[in-house]
Amino acid sequence: MLKNKWLYAGLFIFLFPFFLLINLNDNASEIANQNTNLEDVSNAEMEKVIELNPDIFPMRIALANRYFEEFNYSSALPHFMHVAQNSEDLELKSLALAQIGWMVHDSGDTITSLNYIEEALAISPESLLAKTYLGIILIQQEETREEGYEILTFLKTDPTLSNEDLEIIQEILSIYEN
Repeated sequence: MLKNKWLYAGLFIFLFPFFLLINLNDNASEIANQNTNLEDVSNAEMEKVIELNPDIFPMRIALANRYFEEFNYSSALPHFMHVAQNSEDLELKSLALAQIGWMVHDSGDTITSLNYIEEALAISPESLLAKTYLGIILIQQEETREEGYEILTFLKTDPTLSNEDLEIIQEILSIYEN
């Protein structure tokens, strides 16, 4: 009888990690298949999740961008600021700073706006968003118009630029080409 206990205990010790590994792999693949599509989630639901998980940066950016697109800057700003101040992800931090810079520009403070956008570019020098904002802001001012024009003209050649962004840049350039 004692021999059987040791045999079963030995089998259990060797087989348990195997079954545990299989179970964990199945659970991980099941979780991966259950990703939430944020388009199906309301702003209020996202706010609740963020309240419980303040450092869920991609969701904060998604929600802040929704508010930004609605020109609801007072709701977007705290989320962008949180990401800019707390995220270790340089791309997210740069994106947040660029968006803050544009909101500040829309409020009429060009100098502060450029500071945010330049900080975004210092973090991520290849940021299309920050470069586009910089070009648009510079082209609007007579003393920096040529620099803005050059930035936007260069951006037109970027193959990663979306058609929508390309149209916007071409439209802006056409206004200032005369």
